[in-house]
Amino acid sequence: MDSLVVLLLYPVNAYLEQELDRRFSLLRLWEHSPPDSLFHAHGSTIRAVVGYPGHKVDAALLDALPSLDIFSSFSVGIDHVDLAECRERGIRVTHTPGVLTDDVADIAVGLAVAALRRIPQADRYVRAGSWKAKGDYTLTTRVGLSVTLSLSSLNKSTSAAYFSRSVHRCPSTTQRSAASASHPPQPHLPPAVLAAATATAMESLGVLLLHPMNAYLEQELDRRFRLIRLWDSPPDARADFLRSNASAIRAVVGNAGYNADSALIDALPSLEIVASFSVGIDRVDLAKCRERGIRVTNTPDVLTDDVADLAVGLAIAALRKIPQADRYVRAGLWKAKGDYTLTTRFSGKRVGIIGLGRIGLAVATRVEAFDCPVNYYQRTKKEYPNYTYYPSVVELAANSDVLVVACPLNEQTRHIVNREVIDALGPKGVLINIGRGPHVDEPELVSALVEGRLGGAGLDVFEDEPNVPEALFTLDNVVLVPHVGSGTHETRQAMADLVLGNLEAHVLKKPLLTPVV
Repeated sequence: MDSLVVLLLYPVNAYLEQELDRRFSLLRLWEHSPPDSLFHAHGSTIRAVVGYPGHKVDAALLDALPSLDIFSSFSVGIDHVDLAECRERGIRVTHTPGVLTDDVADIAVGLAVAALRRIPQADRYVRAGSWKAKGDYTLTTRVGLSVTLSLSSLNKSTSAAYFSRSVHRCPSTTQRSAASASHPPQPHLPPAVLAAATATAMESLGVLLLHPMNAYLEQELDRRFRLIRLWDSPPDARADFLRSNASAIRAVVGNAGYNADSALIDALPSLEIVASFSVGIDRVDLAKCRERGIRVTNTPDVLTDDVADLAVGLAIAALRKIPQADRYVRAGLWKAKGDYTLTTRFSGKRVGIIGLGRIGLAVATRVEAFDCPVNYYQRTKKEYPNYTYYPSVVELAANSDVLVVACPLNEQTRHIVNREVIDALGPKGVLINIGRGPHVDEPELVSALVEGRLGGAGLDVFEDEPNVPEALFTLDNVVLVPHVGSGTHETRQAMADLVLGNLEAHVLKKPLLTPVV
């Protein structure tokens, strides 16, 4: 081994250079200027060359190394090597296939998710303080190939609109038909009479929209119902505004940030239904709604794929540092300082999921494709033969490389990720939160990231949105996006159609599509 003189063309990898130096007689091309001085002194003794796609191995180099037996490329690609010349001279050529397949495939998927969901751009938006200053980030494009159809495109008649809403992962038509069968048949009316009666019933429903959350939803609420916008009144006049409209407001439409709390419900004596433009309903006072007989709906299923896609995208982005590498290239640092730092593989990582509900299971099926063992925690163990159950979040974290928060927010799950869990995940672990901000003890998370007790994080949600801890803005081991889990054009329209369908079903005294209460 010691007798083999190896020429390393470029400092491609510290470990490789160290081992070449330990096992062989190593010459480094960059230590000699001009390079011809090295070739004149050692050209006849060099029998092996290790290179990289950035340096050509052509006839001129081969002429300078008459004793060369082998060229070994630190890459799969060998388009920088003159193979015809090597064959003619009997020089062997090797490369590095197989071992990098998973990493390249991971980054391909990560880049696809990052490009479609604009993860680097969203990260810059948060770090610049624009979420707080300018509001929600722009909608992006769905990653998956599934197509969600709107109610209006599936059904021409209003009375049938709420029986189907999506061709993907929605409650089946059979289930809804069974629910409908329990109601007495409606009297047969001429179509014109039925349409007029339906339109009148719709227009009589006063709907209070709490926040401008989606242009299509607002437009359709305004077209179909009597829409009242809460923000039309100044904040200091809201109480008078609600009092003057209280008798007309029979429905409230909110979302994860603005919804029907106890005070609002008390202010609306005619309230019949709360339709949430979200899956999470932790801001709805469910106990008071049950007490008053107020129906509550949300928008499950239609956003499952988008949120799960983002969870995987954030995991790859955090481990492979995609937004950080994007900033490195844009700043001109690749040219100025050389290759970006090495990162960590995603494929094969142990993924722990807190909560195997709809979204948790969708994350699990996705990461299985990356050969990731799946572990999980929830209150009740279920029969998932391919997944390993842990009876506590601390044990789950200790046995996971990536921990994904995907459970509902309630008093039991508030700060379910605390210092003990973070320390169990450790300095090589990565936390992904696509649930709710209060799932995580945010000050503990920030200190763990600053101190290096936690390896990294991908965060879509925060405790006091849009107020993100400024200490996170300068950290390089975290990816920040502004609560965009369901933020695609396709899903937001499907969510809006669910809200509209639930309101229409309520007016027509039909089964609600997605009842919570």
